[in-house]
Amino acid sequence: MTTVPENPFALPGEVRDNAPLNPLRHETHLGLYVPVDNTQGAFEEFCDRFTDPGYLRLDGRLVVTAGGRGCGKSSLINRCAHWLQDQMRTEAQLTAVVVDVTRGSTIAESMAARRARVYAALLDKLYANKTLIHDLAYQQRHSPDEALRTLPNCLDEHCALIVLLPSTELVDELVQYTQDVGQRMVFFAETTAELSNDHRLRMDQAGAIPPVHLQVGRLDSADAGVFASERLHPLRDVLPPVAKTALEELISRRLVSIGEVQRLLYGVYAQLRVQSVLPKEVTYQHISDHYVKHAADLLETRP
Repeated sequence: MTTVPENPFALPGEVRDNAPLNPLRHETHLGLYVPVDNTQGAFEEFCDRFTDPGYLRLDGRLVVTAGGRGCGKSSLINRCAHWLQDQMRTEAQLTAVVVDVTRGSTIAESMAARRARVYAALLDKLYANKTLIHDLAYQQRHSPDEALRTLPNCLDEHCALIVLLPSTELVDELVQYTQDVGQRMVFFAETTAELSNDHRLRMDQAGAIPPVHLQVGRLDSADAGVFASERLHPLRDVLPPVAKTALEELISRRLVSIGEVQRLLYGVYAQLRVQSVLPKEVTYQHISDHYVKHAADLLETRP
């Protein structure tokens, strides 16, 4: 019986093929990061800012990751949070608890309503996982200002929080997060907004410590080729490579993100890996045919 090779563009442990890399949940994801869209440079810049995280005992800090949709912001944040959790333990003797409230609100809400819902979700999770040593902050969870002021005193002195916030396109919301973050806390936020120098200056002046600004770049054909080659490398003797011109043509025809490239190649190889006869390489035509078929399937399922 022939063994069907795994899909090199699937994410271990994840059900959705377009889920971001998340070593916080799956350590194996650490080996899947590929240096595209300036994500490697941004990660190294982040590490430089937290080489000695001991100052977090007195202050908190916001980390803002900016870039287009599907360019790897969430994957980068998860990688940074995973690294920081270990760094806090080894360099500052702080036990960092990661709390994901990225689904804690909707963009349809007002900024005040979003803020209230996000912090209520944060405190609900801290209460549920028994992180709080006193319940006062939890009792104040519907009054964000009071709860945030109380929260550091409701944590063990050796406990720190790493909070993953919902994506926002509002600069005012990022400024508010800068003001909200308290001692022994690091907030991560992502945005697709174009942050001008004036925007960054507003955030820099809003909190006790200026935020860390990470910028994720745009995808080019070289990045796409590196991504495909890296993911296919373990199965290079089993599955065909992606033709260099295939991704160049794809990107030359329209602006795509690394997330879209990943989803397209996932679909193409999901089909190829069960075929009895494989092509010598995956061409632009293979990718285009899959894209058209996928679009047709979506149209057929519309009500």
